[in-house]
Amino acid sequence: MLKSLPLWLLALVSKTNYAAAQNTKFDYIVVGSGPGGGPLAVELAKSGAITLLLEAGSDLSEDPLYQDTSRFVEASNDPRTRWDFFVKHSDDPERELQYEHMTWRTTNGSFYVGREPPDGAEQLGIYYPRAAVLGGCAMHNAAVLHLPSDDNWNHIAEITGDESWRAPEMRKILEEIENCHYLANGTAGHGFSGWLDSNQAPGSWPGNATDGTTLLRAIAAASDPVGNANGSAISDADLRMLVSRDINGPEPDRDQMTGIFGIAGHTDAAGHRFSPANYIKQAFKENPDLPLTVQLNSFLTNIQWDQLQETEQPAVMAVDWVTGPSAYKADPRYDPSRNTTAGFAWVGKELIIAGGTFNTPQILKLNGVGPAEELEKLNISVVADLPGVGANLGDNYEGGVLSMAAKPFEGLNGPYVVQLKTSASDANRDIFLWPLNTAFEGFWPGYPDSYGPQTLTMAFVHMDPRSSNRGSVTLRSTDPFEPPEINFRFFEGDSEKDLQAMLEAVKFAQRVKGLLLPESSGLAPFDELHPCAGDASGCADEDVKEYLKLQAYSHHATGTCAMGDVADPLAVVDSRFRVKGVKGLRVVDASVFPRPPGAFPVLPTFMISKKAARDIIGGA
Repeated sequence: MLKSLPLWLLALVSKTNYAAAQNTKFDYIVVGSGPGGGPLAVELAKSGAITLLLEAGSDLSEDPLYQDTSRFVEASNDPRTRWDFFVKHSDDPERELQYEHMTWRTTNGSFYVGREPPDGAEQLGIYYPRAAVLGGCAMHNAAVLHLPSDDNWNHIAEITGDESWRAPEMRKILEEIENCHYLANGTAGHGFSGWLDSNQAPGSWPGNATDGTTLLRAIAAASDPVGNANGSAISDADLRMLVSRDINGPEPDRDQMTGIFGIAGHTDAAGHRFSPANYIKQAFKENPDLPLTVQLNSFLTNIQWDQLQETEQPAVMAVDWVTGPSAYKADPRYDPSRNTTAGFAWVGKELIIAGGTFNTPQILKLNGVGPAEELEKLNISVVADLPGVGANLGDNYEGGVLSMAAKPFEGLNGPYVVQLKTSASDANRDIFLWPLNTAFEGFWPGYPDSYGPQTLTMAFVHMDPRSSNRGSVTLRSTDPFEPPEINFRFFEGDSEKDLQAMLEAVKFAQRVKGLLLPESSGLAPFDELHPCAGDASGCADEDVKEYLKLQAYSHHATGTCAMGDVADPLAVVDSRFRVKGVKGLRVVDASVFPRPPGAFPVLPTFMISKKAARDIIGGA
C-alpha cells in the first residue's frame, strides 16, 4: 500500500515511524513543530544535520477544516488538536468570578460557562486553547501576518547588545523567508522566493451595493484617512486603495501609519492555509532523503544531563518521550489508561525546545532548569537556577464592541483592519481593530455564542501593553502530563494607559456606528450589548474601563523564557537562543520575546526561527 503513495509522502510516512528514532543519535532534536520549531527543524536538516522533530499531535494539514482559514473557530474547537488550558487573570478569587465566561466542570463531566454554575461544579478557569498538531498553533489560528514595530526588534538589540536584532536586519529575514503572492514581484520590503507563503484577500469589492461598503465607508470616515468627517468625499476608488494597503510595508513611518489596511495571512496562492506542516512536506517532496525524522504523537517527558564534570556546565545528553495519542492531560481525549510506548534518543549537538509559552517553561522546570526555590519545593534537582523561567508571562489585551444592527447584514465583505494611534501611545499605533459579522467575545469551550445575522463585533487587539508581562507559569507537580498553573496578572502596575487605549478603541467603534444613519444605511439604530448595554451615550468612561479590566481576553501568550542580557538574572536565553547555565540547549518559540511582539506573534516567531537556524548552522 505504501508503494502507491507519492515519493515525498512515502518518505514522510517512513520517517514518522516510531522505530526510526528509537535509540538513535541525532545532531539536533527539536521539540515542537509550530512556527518556531517546525521551520527550524527543516533548515537544520537542509544543512545536512541529522535532525529529529518531536510533535505531540498528529498531522491534519490535508484536512479541509485546517486548510480553510475562515474556519479557524471550528479548528480551535476541534478535539482532535485541542489542548485545553485554563488560566487566571489575577490573584483575586473574587475578581476571577466576575469574568462572564468563567469555565467550570460539572458533576457529569461537561463544561458550564458563566457565573452561576450548578451545584458541585469545579471551577477550571478562563479558557485558553492551544493546538497539538503538526504545524502547531499556526494550524488553528486566523493566519494573520503582522510585523511588529521596529521598536520591538530594537528593544531586543538594546537589552542584549546584539545588533543583529535591529529592525533593518530583521526585515531582511522577512524578505528571505517570505513568498509573497499579493504584491508585484520585486516590491520593496518583501520576499518572493522564501518558504512562507503570504497572501491577502482581493480588495476589489468596495463600491458594490452591500452593507459591507456602507460599513467600510463609515470606518473610513471615522478614521478620516482621505476624506472629510462624514465620508462623502471618500470615493469607491479610495476605499479599494485602503483595503488593499500593505500592512507589512517598509515605509519609514510604517509604525505610525493609521487607518484602513488589508490583512495579510500565511496562505498560499489559492488562499489555503500555509503552515510549518506544509514546509515540512515540501522539503520532503524536494528531497526524499532529507535527514529529518518527524515523530508524531510523541510527547517529551525527560531530559538526561551529563553532569560528570563538576567544573563544567551541565550538558544535554539524551531525551525520553512517550509515543501515543492524547498523552497530555490538557487533551480533551486524554485517557489515563492510554497506551503509550517509551522512546529515547541521544543528542549529538543540541536540543531545541519549541513547545510554546506554556509548555516550554514547564519542560525546563521539570528537568531542573528554573527558579531553585520552586524546584526544591517539588524535590526537583536543580541543574541551573534560572528565576526567569516561567516568569514575565505577557500578552496583548483584547476586547470588542458587540452590537445588534436593525436588520441582518447583507454582504459584510472583508477582511480588513483599522490601525489606530490613541492618546495613550508614546510613539506608535497601538490598536488593531477589525469588523466581524459574528460575535467574538473571547474564548470558552464551544465559543462563540450566536446572536444571528444582525451581529456586528468591532474586535480589537491592544498592542504594546504596559501592564502585561507580570504573569507566571508554575508547576503543579512533577507529573510531565499535568498542565501547569498559569496566571497572567492582567492590569497590574501601570494599567491606566492600557485601559485608556482600549477605551478609545471602544469609542472609535461607537463613532463608526454613529455614522451609520438609519435613513442612509438601514443598519441603525444599533442595540449595543457590551461594553455599554443599550444606548452607549449614557455609559461613563470609568464604567467602560472597569468592564474592560474584568472582561479583557487574550490568546497571544509570550515571554516565559525571555531573551535578555546574560547578566540579567531574569533573562533565560541569550541573543542566540542559548539557555543560560547549561550546554547544548536552546529555546526557539514565542516564549523568548521579552515583550508581546505586535498584534499577532506568529510572523515574528517564523522570523526568529530563521534567525535561530542561522545562529546554529553558523556555529554561534
